[in-house]
Amino acid sequence: MFNTTDIVVRDNLAAMISTYNQALAEVEDAYSILEQAQNKLRTAFIDGKGYSFNTIERNNHGDVGKAASDKIKESVKKSAWTHVIERMSLRRMLSIKRRDELDKQIDKGELPELTIENVVALFTTSAENVNTYLQEAIHEVFEFLRPHRSQHKTNTEFELGKKVVLTWMVQEGYGKKPFRVNYHRDKYLTALDNVFAMIDGKQPVKTYHGELYDAICNTEDGTGKTQYFKFRCYKNGNLHIEFLRPELVEKLNAVAGGNRLKQ
Repeated sequence: MFNTTDIVVRDNLAAMISTYNQALAEVEDAYSILEQAQNKLRTAFIDGKGYSFNTIERNNHGDVGKAASDKIKESVKKSAWTHVIERMSLRRMLSIKRRDELDKQIDKGELPELTIENVVALFTTSAENVNTYLQEAIHEVFEFLRPHRSQHKTNTEFELGKKVVLTWMVQEGYGKKPFRVNYHRDKYLTALDNVFAMIDGKQPVKTYHGELYDAICNTEDGTGKTQYFKFRCYKNGNLHIEFLRPELVEKLNAVAGGNRLKQ
């Protein structure tokens, strides 16, 4: 049964999807009009032959009519699903692996039509499996934090200690900000924030990337601190992290490390 917040969310979702469907119909109508105009021009000037009088930009290969509107509508569908999923904070519930799978589904156009029923079904399935996703995320983060055969003495193979050194995590920043997170590694820092928040009994990260990512990108000297981590960035790409909540590290070790790995 929905509470007041659920009703507000559903109302907003209904308005978004209504606008989405109206816009798709207008796109289809617009391209149909362009096709009619193009055919009239070609008939009047070149007896319907040749490729002159394109009524759409050349970079669209001169496509008009249903073929063109279908391409645009598919692109709009991908953007709409991406936006809805972000508004629902769905990615924050998923492990890295499942988040990548979802992104691939969107990119390949494999998600169903955007309807209230399909959105609610996707969210309900994710909510019902949130504990499974959390377990997966915990193991992903633990593996990420314990690089195999690491040359750094701070890192341990079977359980996490007070600190960890992560390689290829940061790079030169822009302007007055000396560092930024490596584009290919940002999802791991988001997952790290998510896991610590959830084993702390809190909601997933509230910003797109999470506190740690945001702090790294906004540091003025390469150092900083969040509610869970203290960090220092280095020009060789390394990121040194000190855990500020040892009891949460113990929980992480209990679930993902220790004897489980030694066996």
